Amino acid sequence: MEGQDLTKGSIRKELWSLAWPMMLSVFFYTLYNLVDAFWVSKLSAEAIAAVSISQITLFVMISVGFGITVGSGVIMSMHIGAKDQQEAERVLGQSFVLAAIAGVIFGTIAIIFRRELLIASGANGLIFEPALEYFTITAGGSLLFFILITIMFAFNAQGDTFGLTKLFAVSTLINTIIDPLLIFGWLGFPRLGISGAAVSTLISQAIFIVIALRSLSSKHRKVRFHFRNLSFKWQSVKKVLNIGIPAAFTQVIFPLGLAALTFITTLSFLEPGAIAFSLGFRIEFFAFLPAAGFGFGAMAMIGQNIGAGNIERAKEAFHKALKYGFLCAAGLGVFAALFATNIINIFTEDPIVTQYARLYMWTVALSYGFLAAMLIEANAFQAIGRSWPGFWILLLKFAGIALPLSYVLTQIFNFPIISIWLSIIAGNVIASGIGYIWISRTMNKFRIKDAPVHAPIH
Repeated sequence: MEGQDLTKGSIRKELWSLAWPMMLSVFFYTLYNLVDAFWVSKLSAEAIAAVSISQITLFVMISVGFGITVGSGVIMSMHIGAKDQQEAERVLGQSFVLAAIAGVIFGTIAIIFRRELLIASGANGLIFEPALEYFTITAGGSLLFFILITIMFAFNAQGDTFGLTKLFAVSTLINTIIDPLLIFGWLGFPRLGISGAAVSTLISQAIFIVIALRSLSSKHRKVRFHFRNLSFKWQSVKKVLNIGIPAAFTQVIFPLGLAALTFITTLSFLEPGAIAFSLGFRIEFFAFLPAAGFGFGAMAMIGQNIGAGNIERAKEAFHKALKYGFLCAAGLGVFAALFATNIINIFTEDPIVTQYARLYMWTVALSYGFLAAMLIEANAFQAIGRSWPGFWILLLKFAGIALPLSYVLTQIFNFPIISIWLSIIAGNVIASGIGYIWISRTMNKFRIKDAPVHAPIH
């Protein structure tokens, strides 16, 4: 059978078997944008700027997509743990309906207001038209993206993250091959320019979905996809949205918080400061890999064990996921700090940007473990059906600590740029610490009857 029964066996082995393929999946998904950026950069500077600006708004779509669909994955994993295959399959079918509705709504709004959204993102002059061209096609394919994310959580709920990795690897390879063919018109294909990058991404996503649905329909699956389960039952959808809506808000906090920090950095340190911060955050992506791997792994394990009525095993899964995620991210942070200059010189040779970015790596990188812990804590709250605490933890990091502290230190006391970097560290450490106390107390008080899915009580 494809997938894992996460209610028994070694927690350590199961967490690692879930985590490393999920890390690879997230990495492969990120390559979509990197491949687009690489080939589009060969067109013109305006073209690559257009893609970058378009992706500001599209990142919000990604955040909303992750947030809404995470609820389906949590509810599904609980039914799997409760050995209720029929209900798990019904939730799976319903999750596609919900994703389709959300994708159509988001895509329609994005296309109607595409000019306003791009202007708000900073598109102007020679950048505006190519940005509009790229954004219109990508936003028009929102339906595909929302279904893709639903599939991602469906595989995760069943403990089949390795199957997911293979899908992302194939899809990314297809995108890498098709991109230059459609952008430059090679081998007789039409030359679509910047539109070719958007079209190739949609094609690769469509192929991903077709292969994934075939896999989910396989008789070897514990939980199978059936067209007859494409339904909409409000009582069940309500459970999904109770988890998904606050999770979506939680996801949106990150791009908004980063934009606000960039603005504050620019006030005193102008373009070099903003570039250094952007560079530092891009490198910080690697700290998100352990957070995603162990966070989503913990989500599946906690969900299945809550469904099976095994709260103690769910608690143990959380604590081990937190430990492994923290140590992996902290290790990456130490590596980034030790080789800061070498890493930064790959991207820039500007002396001021290098100086600012090096300070970032020597300080913020050492808090990567706390950043990963904070995200895993938010995932654990979602896994037990309570997403709002994760929202408040991330809001505390940005609005409660990092933003006001960095503003006061630089604008009122005129401290150097390192004060912003230290404010970010304070946000990571304090928010993750409060998050740990909160989730630990919540799980200690948690009872089976508190779960969205009422599993048998042992």
